[in-house]
Amino acid sequence: MSSGVSSKLRKLGITLSFIGPICILYICFFVVPLGGSVMYSFTDWDGLQSTFNWVGFRNYADMLLHSGDFRDSFLFTLKFSVLNIVLVNVFGVLLALLVDSKLKSKYALRVIFFSPNVISLIVVGFLWKFFFSSVLYEMGTKLGWNFLTYSFLGNPDRILYPIAGVSLWSSVGLAMVIYLAGLQGIPGELKEAMHVDGAGSWTRFWKMTLPLLMPAIISNVFLTTTNSFKVFDLILALTGGGPANSSQSLAINIYREAFTANSYGSGTARSIVFCLFIVIVMLVQFRVMRSKEVSA
Repeated sequence: MSSGVSSKLRKLGITLSFIGPICILYICFFVVPLGGSVMYSFTDWDGLQSTFNWVGFRNYADMLLHSGDFRDSFLFTLKFSVLNIVLVNVFGVLLALLVDSKLKSKYALRVIFFSPNVISLIVVGFLWKFFFSSVLYEMGTKLGWNFLTYSFLGNPDRILYPIAGVSLWSSVGLAMVIYLAGLQGIPGELKEAMHVDGAGSWTRFWKMTLPLLMPAIISNVFLTTTNSFKVFDLILALTGGGPANSSQSLAINIYREAFTANSYGSGTARSIVFCLFIVIVMLVQFRVMRSKEVSA
């Protein structure tokens, strides 16, 4: 009996030695900061002073009922996320089909399409800002093409589109790689059987390729959703949230509320609502898309 108990204790000790450090790090760097953020969201702490007052749900009420900048940032982030998710996944599938073909240059194309993904988004933002504001303008002036002198980053009504274009350029490579792995995992027997049955290219794609790509689609949609909603550095470098805060994402809005306006309590309240919204969106996505998954 004692040997059995000691054996179980030894196994428990070995298990804890593996998972214990991870659990400690998780608690220290996730659970404790999250709990602190929830607590501070009910205060008027400015992030600097050692004292603060409890204000209850005032931060949440002001954010949802009286904060126009939060609503504008939320709407912009939502529109950007929907557009970015659609563009990245559609072009990711198209590029994956291209580099999975019999082209002699397909390996070079894989490198070219994936290369922007390894560049920091801050660098990407500054590069494309220089391209939009200087390179295109000089080209349009010297060539007499007036449409190139248009202020691509200066129109609040159309600022969404250049940002989405830059985001597509920088992130479509990773989506392409994931879709390419999904394409190469489709059994060759299925492709041959569809071809023998006389199915055309579109029929094969719609009836076979797309359903079997569903695991890759789920992964890419999750990645693009979280990255789109959390977009910060790209917009900060590209437009700074302008013009007139028309491209201010929720992440930038939260950052400015907490660290620029020195309203840490209000900023953490916004971050909590933002986090809950992302969790709800991800759960809905997972449930909807998981039901459409098929196996070969």
